[in-house]
Amino acid sequence: MSELLSTAKVQRFEAHIRKNYDGVFFELMITHDLLVRQVLELTWIIVRDRKQGVGTAIMRELCEFADRHAAEITLKPASSRDNAATTSRGRLIRFYKRFGFTKDKHPPAGSTIAPTMRRMPLVGLTPLSPFFA
Repeated sequence: MSELLSTAKVQRFEAHIRKNYDGVFFELMITHDLLVRQVLELTWIIVRDRKQGVGTAIMRELCEFADRHAAEITLKPASSRDNAATTSRGRLIRFYKRFGFTKDKHPPAGSTIAPTMRRMPLVGLTPLSPFFA
């Protein structure tokens, strides 16, 4: 059975990421929708030194944390044109797909903002990371 995510638990996880990955800006937001789903929104992840495996390691930990708590993860990939990313949106979408994210099939009509991507929790898995308390 999954544990209910609290704001405090999410904040501890954010602190864990910031402590273990120097120079990373990382921010989550937790919501609980009417269907009693827990949704973690990845609002920011900025990795100073790309191509060092840091982003991959953080995403693995985030996915494990979400799975442990049966939480969906949502995000909107930034673009270098937004001044919020250091690479193209297409590259980020491919990166997030490696972790099981999919693009929303029905974006809002006339939307020009970044597509929302979602990752549903994988249940019944054993966490690999020591950070799950």
